[in-house]
Amino acid sequence: MSRCGFLGKLRSLSKLRHYGNRQQRQQLESFEPRKLLTAPPQFNQQPQSLHRPQPSFGAIVTAAKALISILLVAMYVASSIGSAQEAEFASDLEDPKNIDIKSLTELRVKLVGEGGEPVVGAAVMPYAMRMKEDTGHGYWNREKLGPPRDYFSDETGVATIRYPAKVFSLPNPLTTSLVTFQIRHADYVREVVHFDLGPDLENVPEETTVDLKKGCELQLSAVDADDQPVEEFGVVMAGPFQPDMWAKDGEGGLRTSSLNDGTWQTMLVKPQTDGPTLFSGLLPLRVRPTQALHIRNVKLSPGARIEGRLDEAVPRPIRGGYAMITSVPKAEGDSWQEHSPSLVWHDWTSVDENGNFVLESVPRSGEIQVIVTCDGWVSKTTVPEARSFVMGQLFTVNEPSTQLTVEMEPTGTLELTILRPDGEALQDGNVSTWPNQKYYKGGSTLLGSRFRSIDAVINQMKPAAERTGLWSDGRSELPYLDCPVKNGLVVLRGIPLNRSESLALMHDDFRLQGGLDEYPRFTLESDEPKSMTLTAVPHEHKKPQEIMQEAGQALQAAEKAIRNLLGK
Repeated sequence: MSRCGFLGKLRSLSKLRHYGNRQQRQQLESFEPRKLLTAPPQFNQQPQSLHRPQPSFGAIVTAAKALISILLVAMYVASSIGSAQEAEFASDLEDPKNIDIKSLTELRVKLVGEGGEPVVGAAVMPYAMRMKEDTGHGYWNREKLGPPRDYFSDETGVATIRYPAKVFSLPNPLTTSLVTFQIRHADYVREVVHFDLGPDLENVPEETTVDLKKGCELQLSAVDADDQPVEEFGVVMAGPFQPDMWAKDGEGGLRTSSLNDGTWQTMLVKPQTDGPTLFSGLLPLRVRPTQALHIRNVKLSPGARIEGRLDEAVPRPIRGGYAMITSVPKAEGDSWQEHSPSLVWHDWTSVDENGNFVLESVPRSGEIQVIVTCDGWVSKTTVPEARSFVMGQLFTVNEPSTQLTVEMEPTGTLELTILRPDGEALQDGNVSTWPNQKYYKGGSTLLGSRFRSIDAVINQMKPAAERTGLWSDGRSELPYLDCPVKNGLVVLRGIPLNRSESLALMHDDFRLQGGLDEYPRFTLESDEPKSMTLTAVPHEHKKPQEIMQEAGQALQAAEKAIRNLLGK
């Protein structure tokens, strides 16, 4: 290739806004142009007179070596892209934020029963990943990928699932190193698989085999308060093996053979559009592999009505108020434990401007946890094991109707000023912090996130092909999440006091100073707005177009220096 042709290719590639496959990206990201493209000091010297001195032979050799080095580096970058792929590379101009969709990868999951038989009709749902470059588990972007969906095994027992090999994150996309999926079938124990993709993420496995365990058999039927049969109901069970693939038993009830052996708190639930939700009492079912368990005519009745009120510390009218409850009919271990887990029931409702809220029907016995958020206030935490979490207050529920008052305390506001390295105000981007609430006998989530267990029951009652993934409500309304930066100022509200929190900036070019794996921290001591100033620094990794531009600029500078030395 001629030098002019090479330069033309290099310059055209430097104008691209996005880059191609994973191998190309890794080659570009590992390339360090500044170490190789620095011109020798004499290239920057200016002539001291109008009479240009004749270069020495050594200077010409030095300059020629530099030019050759630059050409070799630039040719390496260009050749790593490959002329055969240049058309595809040049046409790949989509926003890199869509990499979650563009990198979708297939994995064949072969399901085998205890006798080696293929398991047909199982639902396999991928729903979370772990990343090579970051800790944590999740990363499924619902806005881009939609809610997690089921893929069903065919007559050979194979379900072909899809997951993103890359997810968008700043400063660079993250690479999936582990994918999590659950497997459900009416005759086999529910499995959650954390599939490690291995050390070579450029050549990930295309197939895996999962052995399924035959479950214990359970049949249930229900009646209402008048002893009339209830044919449409759902089943809630404690623990990680909760089955949600139930079949009709032909006698007006439900059956499953997917129970893991053990003792599991169980509750039958009947959703109603024209009345309160019906619940059974708590059934501590003991199931064994050798014994089919049949329980007939379980009575369902309306749950307890909860009438709540915020204490008088909160000025009226109340704005943006929500009450989140977790009902625990019989508290034992945490809800996800494999041994003696507690059954939990989640619900939420809005708080009116007078500070009142009503939940029409929750399980009648046991304790309920109440967490309330509204503009400028949050429920006081009195649960002893809360640590740094917001956990609200516990109340006993044993009567058809319960009245309660929720103690409240103020939240704080952070007024954050963000400056660029040159001292100018940052003009765009979004800033988040992430205070957490913790469910009683359960896990944690962002403060103010909301979920209704009744949605899971309704989903369970649908045909398997019509089910959807379930997600918390209200995250788009959280006053401390994805807050926009305008003229260098961003305001985060609703932050609990006297807790150490972290900050993160989402921006194409900048991050908040504190290291790639560290986030600036802050604590609000009072409800008076707190001012804080931080500096945004550039992301440490260069974009590929910047690498190509630097290579082209360095090549032009070297060419000019050679011409100066040669007197041309």
